[in-house]
Amino acid sequence: MKIVDRYMASLFFRYLGLCLAGFLALFLTVEFVEKISEFVGHNVSLATVAIYFLAQIPNVLVLLTPVATLVSALIVLVILARNSEIVAFKGSGLSLYRLSAPFLVVGLVLSAGVFLLSNLVTPITQEVVNKIWEGQVRNRRIGATAQTVEDVWFKDPRVYTHLGSYNEGSGEALALSLVVLDEDLNLARRLEAKRGVFTEEALVLYEVQEKIYRFGPDGQRSFLFARSDQVALPKWPKPPAGVGRRAFANSDELSVLGLSDIIGRLYAEGFHPIRQLVDLQFKFSRPFIAFIMILVGLPIGFWREKGGSVALGLVIGLSLSFVYLISLELARSVGYTGLVPPLLAAWLPNCFFGLVGLYLFTYVRQ
Repeated sequence: MKIVDRYMASLFFRYLGLCLAGFLALFLTVEFVEKISEFVGHNVSLATVAIYFLAQIPNVLVLLTPVATLVSALIVLVILARNSEIVAFKGSGLSLYRLSAPFLVVGLVLSAGVFLLSNLVTPITQEVVNKIWEGQVRNRRIGATAQTVEDVWFKDPRVYTHLGSYNEGSGEALALSLVVLDEDLNLARRLEAKRGVFTEEALVLYEVQEKIYRFGPDGQRSFLFARSDQVALPKWPKPPAGVGRRAFANSDELSVLGLSDIIGRLYAEGFHPIRQLVDLQFKFSRPFIAFIMILVGLPIGFWREKGGSVALGLVIGLSLSFVYLISLELARSVGYTGLVPPLLAAWLPNCFFGLVGLYLFTYVRQ
């Protein structure tokens, strides 16, 4: 590596370390202030509290590295401009494309590091965090048998049931979706309810939308649509005992292999796991945010070859990061609806901002 590359890389890593340390300290401070009363109120030991916050560090690094990458790159370029070093590099025959090379290489290295960290370390540390919070704080407050779990799927031979959330202790569920097949495995009935309660005698649904399907002699399908304030389904099967303990973990807390295993199991049970497929693609696309952040930030940082404000670089970096991350979550939500394929939903923001970065480079004076 040439002297210029080593100089740029060392300067960048110096400010990256400072940004990560600052963001990490801010995040943990807010988390500590928010949750310390819960720990104290449930007599959780000091050692357990320390383990809880230490185990959060890898996941926080995964979340904050792209933001810190962009902010660090902009700060470094502002400092180089204030010291007239960019003008000096150009005067010595180095183009801004050449000066960008070490930043882009570092961005790829950071993206690879984020991918490895999110798949090898964070699933383990997040499990520790969840065990402490759910096992020693939340379950003590609401009772182990009353634990509410999210996104529960189960089925009988001709009944498919999805619960947005389910409390095994009370039998109450929210955002229910029930699909019933006839003897020929054709769609016969579909019910959507905002709330439901499982009892030994029946499943009682509230604020219900129901479709009953009919098939004519020529195979033509029609349906009847009805709305009801309350519907009782006698002898309706309850979720299997312990379904809360077997519920799938949040996709952000799983590795690529773990999420792929869940997708395979859902396919084997006859489901189409659109949410998990979208999350799997995001497992591959999110680490590249660090690289795309640098690609977008470099031409913005090069626009001023002399002077500049570090505070302005910090504001621009945080603003761009906010817009980028919001667009990622919007793309994820659209992918969940099935309007676009999972691959497109996960990679469209990266492709769009990558093209924006390349376009901005055309306005940089070489």
